[in-house]
Amino acid sequence: MRRVVEMMLRWSLRRSFRRVGWVGSWPPPLPDGPVIAYSNHHHFYDGHLTWLLCTERLDRPSTLWMQDWDAFPFFAPVGVQPFPSDDPARRAATIRRTARWFRERPATVLVYFPGGTLHPPERGIAFSGASTRRLARLFPDATWWPLAIHVTWRGASAPTALLAGGRPHGEADGSEPERLRTVWETLRTSVPDTTRTLLEGRRSASEVWNFSFLAPFFERYLQ
Repeated sequence: MRRVVEMMLRWSLRRSFRRVGWVGSWPPPLPDGPVIAYSNHHHFYDGHLTWLLCTERLDRPSTLWMQDWDAFPFFAPVGVQPFPSDDPARRAATIRRTARWFRERPATVLVYFPGGTLHPPERGIAFSGASTRRLARLFPDATWWPLAIHVTWRGASAPTALLAGGRPHGEADGSEPERLRTVWETLRTSVPDTTRTLLEGRRSASEVWNFSFLAPFFERYLQ
């Protein structure tokens, strides 16, 4: 079942983006132990993108807590866990399960959207300091890693998704919103022309077709 879900994730990303790229040194300098990757959440496919980066390309187990998991339970084979706002027992079970995964599979990356729900990029970086402090108490041995995602248009009929990471830090010290904001703003304003391609998506018509051989025929309409 896991392979089927992974195929679905890749298909969705290829259908939705021209390319997915990584900006910065590769591989990112992450420790061997558990990591909490905290990220902005501006696009519907942010979970797909973080799975592609962490599990598919960095070869690390990843998990994500999902409030409306019951509507999409088929993501469970790739590490997505339920975290419903109205069910403390299930949230507690997810926390215990994550702690166990951190112990048994210490390379696990917990993808954390500190802004909670999906929101437009015009609202900037949303951050819940209280949730971050709770996570820090629950997983004191985890390394924190700001992970920015930016979806932009780069001359193709489908958008390009870009990801970049900041410097990992050993504990949550309250600087997380500014750390993430700095990486995200840099990604939005000074992206280099060359990035490491994590996935190739669907090509635009101009990349597939060339009708220059018909130009002589159509030149008569320019008289």
